Amino acid sequence: MHLMFFLSYLCRSTLCDGKLPHDNADSRGINRYFTISSAPYEKNIMITTRLIRDGGSSFKKALFNLSPGGMLEASNPKGNLVVEDFERAYVLIAGGIGITPFRSIVLDLNHKGKLKNVILLYANSNEEVVFKDEFDKISTENQDFKVHYVISPQHIDSSTIKQNVPDCTNWIYMIAGPIGMVKAIEETLLGIGIDRKDVKKDFFPGY
Repeated sequence: MHLMFFLSYLCRSTLCDGKLPHDNADSRGINRYFTISSAPYEKNIMITTRLIRDGGSSFKKALFNLSPGGMLEASNPKGNLVVEDFERAYVLIAGGIGITPFRSIVLDLNHKGKLKNVILLYANSNEEVVFKDEFDKISTENQDFKVHYVISPQHIDSSTIKQNVPDCTNWIYMIAGPIGMVKAIEETLLGIGIDRKDVKKDFFPGY
């Protein structure tokens, strides 16, 4: 059973190292990286992860069992998935739960009236697409934001990019997802002529 879990804590940027001490920690320990999925204007700071009730790591089990008001420690915010030039066009490429930073980015740009020339390519293993209703609503209301869902066994490759991104070499690309997927898409982008300086990336080592 997959659950969406929302936790508020003191951290205000794209990527944080979270520490959750718990009994009988497995070999992966008590630290994980989390990306902020809430937008800056939202009241609560939010992280999002998939939880399997009867499985997963000891960290996930401890996270699932936290009560309202429970605490975890977080490092200083890090990460480079930041929109710095509002005049440029952006392609956001997400794999699975790698969608979390892009929810924050898209909602914030939309809230500020600066969501212009943004395309989201969202690859997922099944039809349970996280935040789909929100992205669909924004894309319906704003023709400058387009979202394309790529469901397994389909995957994001050079054909997918060229088909959905007009004049694809003139955009800034942001990639977030599992490390293998991020590396593969980075190589694909460089292979079709995207300048390395126009590729920003982040990967998720798992929870």
